[in-house]
Amino acid sequence: MALCFIGAITYASVQLVNQYRSDIYREEMARGTFYLMAEGYQRYESEERDRWSKVLTQLFGAPIGLEDAETLNLGYREALHLSEGLVVMRLNDAEGFADILFQLPGEDAYIVTRMTKVSEQQARATAVLILNHLSHFPEEEWEGALASLKQYFGYDLSMVDRDALELDAEQEQRLNRREVVIALDDSSGSASSIRIYAPVAQTGKLLVIGPLSLFDQFPIELLLVAGVLSLLAVALATYLQVSPLQRRLKQLDRAVSQLGSGDLGAYANIEGNDAIGQVAATFNGMTAHIRRLIESQREMTRAVSHELRTPVARLRFGLEMLADIESAELRREKLNALDHDIEQLDQLIDEILTYARLEQGTPNIEFKPVNVTELCDQLRDEMETIRGVTRISVESESPLLEVEAEERYLHRVLQNLVTNALRYASSSIVMRVHADADRITVNVDDDGPGIPEHERERVFKPFARLDKSRHRASGGYGLGLSIVKRIVDWHGGDIFVAESPEGGARFTVTLPATQQGQHVLGRVN
Repeated sequence: MALCFIGAITYASVQLVNQYRSDIYREEMARGTFYLMAEGYQRYESEERDRWSKVLTQLFGAPIGLEDAETLNLGYREALHLSEGLVVMRLNDAEGFADILFQLPGEDAYIVTRMTKVSEQQARATAVLILNHLSHFPEEEWEGALASLKQYFGYDLSMVDRDALELDAEQEQRLNRREVVIALDDSSGSASSIRIYAPVAQTGKLLVIGPLSLFDQFPIELLLVAGVLSLLAVALATYLQVSPLQRRLKQLDRAVSQLGSGDLGAYANIEGNDAIGQVAATFNGMTAHIRRLIESQREMTRAVSHELRTPVARLRFGLEMLADIESAELRREKLNALDHDIEQLDQLIDEILTYARLEQGTPNIEFKPVNVTELCDQLRDEMETIRGVTRISVESESPLLEVEAEERYLHRVLQNLVTNALRYASSSIVMRVHADADRITVNVDDDGPGIPEHERERVFKPFARLDKSRHRASGGYGLGLSIVKRIVDWHGGDIFVAESPEGGARFTVTLPATQQGQHVLGRVN
């Protein structure tokens, strides 16, 4: 687009310059001729000027006369040029003619003519006017008069001996008949020009007008200037386009170098939706994900060390006591206790492995429409055998509320939340489902002791330890809600804790009804 724009501007500029040059060329070619016309008018009184107009009309083959300024309706630029002794041309390309104006020096009168084309007749008429001008001077003053006349012409005027020129036979014959001869130079192309030869009385001299160079639409100088300006414009446009990209790439390179040197805080501060901006966003998401994984690994290492220490210590203590027990019944009870500790240790390891696997990144999730109300009803039925005296109910605005999700992962989210609520609920758990704009919200409410406000952010961290109302003695290892948080992130949703209208804790999950390609790398927590 930049190149096309520059090309169009260059073409329009060349055309504009050529039009201006063409106007100047025509005005310069016509100025000397009209100066001689005006000189003729000023030699005569007003009653004789009409006769001079007829002579000029016949001589040039075009109507020529005098008019005043009011008739011509001159513009500011035209009036200014005419007052400076210049020729003004009014071109009418549609009808193929030009009106030519010239002001009589010191008078409010203007020579006006309409010409349709430039012909040999007008060239010969110009030669006749020059000879007429010279006829008013003695022969010995012709050279001086011709020299003073040159300032009004856009081409050379000279007087040479006829014998000094090499003319062909036809040209010689025409000169002998006192005719004006027009000769075209042998050169071709832009260097072509014409000369006009007119015999001067019986002096054996010739008036030479020219050479008159033909107008060149595209002179080499103009093309060179246009080419250089176009190249500079292309270079500037290229620089303006490439320079921001180069700066942004350098920023990205510095961030990558930081990461390569071990600085996990590397961040590419690059905005935009183009390819570089998207790469930078992916890079920032990647570094954030790496930092989170490493921090999670450190936290898990510390937590696992702590969590494993208790069951292992119990096992060691139990084994030491087992060696001292002689009663078979007491030995059996102690073995059952050790088996329970091993089962707890096995469950803890399973939870740790599950959390570690989920922390590795986003799996290949196949999003499909899932009826949330039906899933809640299904989960309520599954909990029937373990709910005890606690009542589990489902409230939904509609039995047809759907969300795009992976059903097994969404099931795991609701199952963990309900199982967590069962540990603390006194008598009731309610799953409430409703739609809000383009999102689906599921609230899991219990009537337990609730979660203090200052602890609500920590419940989603692995191995989080809360106050005594919700500690490890109630069951679990503090990984279930961390797993829930990670799955909700995969689905582009949010989860938070608030106070339940039932009196306990309310876990609220909001999910987009339709997926837009969310990814864990794009969601830094």
